[in-house]
Amino acid sequence: MGTKEKRQTPSPHHPITPSPARRGVITAGVSYHHALTQPGQPLADLESLDVHTLPSVDLESFDLLLVLRSVDNEKLWARRHQIARFLDRGGVLVAFGEAWSNWFPGCRWHPEHPQDLLPPVVAGLPLLEGMSAAAVHWHATGPRWCNHGHFVAPPGAEVLVANQQGSAWWYIDRATTNGVIMAATNLDLDTHTYYGNETARELLLRMLTWADAETGYVCKRRERASPKIAGLFSGVNFQRGFYTSREFAACFAVVPVEELAGTDLRCYVAVWVPRESNQDVLLRHRDRLEEYLAQGGTLVSFDEVHQPWLHGLAWEPRAVDASTLTWHAHPILNGEDLDLEQVPWHAHGALTPPPSATTLVGEAGGGAVLYLDERTHAPGRILAGTLDPDCHAGYGSELTRPLLRAILGWLLTPSIANPPQHLH
Repeated sequence: MGTKEKRQTPSPHHPITPSPARRGVITAGVSYHHALTQPGQPLADLESLDVHTLPSVDLESFDLLLVLRSVDNEKLWARRHQIARFLDRGGVLVAFGEAWSNWFPGCRWHPEHPQDLLPPVVAGLPLLEGMSAAAVHWHATGPRWCNHGHFVAPPGAEVLVANQQGSAWWYIDRATTNGVIMAATNLDLDTHTYYGNETARELLLRMLTWADAETGYVCKRRERASPKIAGLFSGVNFQRGFYTSREFAACFAVVPVEELAGTDLRCYVAVWVPRESNQDVLLRHRDRLEEYLAQGGTLVSFDEVHQPWLHGLAWEPRAVDASTLTWHAHPILNGEDLDLEQVPWHAHGALTPPPSATTLVGEAGGGAVLYLDERTHAPGRILAGTLDPDCHAGYGSELTRPLLRAILGWLLTPSIANPPQHLH
C-alpha cells in the first residue's frame, strides 16, 4: 500500500485556497440532510448524492465523500465495495453517526457504554483547538436515552476524542486503506449544527477545512495505488470466497454487478467475470464492456456464456472429456508451480474460439476450454475459458490455484498491466 505520509492535522484557522477537488455528500432524505445542503449552509458547495442512487455514480472520480448521520446503513453496507474502491484510489471519507453495519474498512462501532455518558478526553490537536471536554459533551442524558456509542479505533488511527476508557468518538485512520477515513459518533456535528449548536457548526467548518487540505494529497495516493483487477461479483458464495481469499484478495477490486453502471473500468488492468455471474446485468451493460475493450482493456471470463453479453463469445453446453484436453505453449501457462498434467479437472462446456484466437487448452471436439483472443476487440483482449478455477478456489481447493497464479501473474506483470487510460 506504500508509505503513509506523516503530518500534523492542518490548522483550521488558516483557510486554504479552493482546489478543483470533487466533493460529494451522501444523503438519504433526512430533514437536516436537506437543510445543510441548501444555499448559504455549510454543505451547499458539495455535490449531493442520494444513497439510493450510488450504484450508478462513479464514486472513484470524487476526492472527498462526506456521509451524514442517519444515512441508511443497510444501503451503505450494500455499497461497501464501492466505498472500498473509492478509498483504494486515495479518496478522503468522512463518516458521521452510528455506523452499526460497519460499512467502511476498519469500522468497529459499538452502542452506548456507561463511559459514553461521561465527559470525554479531547486530544490537543489543531482541529480541536480551544475545545474543552464540556464543549463537546452533548449526550450526557441517560442511560439509554440518546447516546450514539463509540468506535474501537483501528490500529494506527489518530484518536481526536475518546471516552474515558479510550474508545473513540472521533478518529482519523490513514493506515487501513490507501485513502483517509475520518469517523465520528457521539459527536454528530451535522445534527447539532442543524439544531443551532454553535460549537458543532464551528467544528463542522473546521472539519471541512481539514478535508479540503486532505484532498490535496489524493493524486499522490492514487499514484501509489497497486494495479488491480475489477472482479465482478454477483453475490455467489464461491465468488466471495475467491475475492476474499488470503492469497488473491489483494489482486482484486470487487465490483458488484449492479455497480457496473457507475464504475470507470479504465482504472483497472482487467475485468474478471467469474462463473455463475448475473448475465442479465452483463447483457444490459454489453456496450460498457465493449467500450472498455475498445480502449485496450483485458477481459477474463470463466462463465458459461448462455446470453450474448459480449460479441465473439460462443459457448456450447456439452460434455468435455478432461482426459483428452490438449495444452499449447503460451506465456500465460508458464507458472512456476503449474503442472499441466494436474490441471484438467473438468470443464463446463466448450467455447468456439474466433478464427484469430489462440487456443491455449483445446478439447477433442474441436473447441477450446481456454483461449486468448487479441484481435476481435483489438486493442482489447479476451481470455475465456470453461475450466472454472475461480469457482473451486473460492470453495477452498488448492488444485486450481497454480493456474490462477499463472493467469494473475500474466495480468499483473508490469509490461502487461497497463489499463487503457489509467486515471490518476
